Order: sequence, then C-alpha cells, then structure tokens
Amino acid sequence: MAKPLQTGLELTGEDALRFHRYMEGHEELPQRGREMMRVAVRLAEKE
Repeated sequence: MAKPLQTGLELTGEDALRFHRYMEGHEELPQRGREMMRVAVRLAEKE
C-alpha cells in the first residue's frame, strides 16, 4: 500500500497572495485542478 503524502510547505501572507494571483493568471490549469485549489484554500482557512 502507498504511503500517505506529507505536505511541508505552507504559504502565508504575501507569499500566499502572490501564489494565488499566479494561479488565477494561468488558464492552462485544468478545471479539476482549479477546483482542487479552491478546496485546499477553504480547508486552509478553517485551520
């Protein structure tokens, strides 16, 4: 069985904002990828 992935990078403040702007400006990201990013943002906001 595969080992679970461990995340180690957390963006906060200006870094998070710049990453968000970068992701919004790149249309080549598939729709499913955009949905996954939105879910990740919502989950991060709950913490």
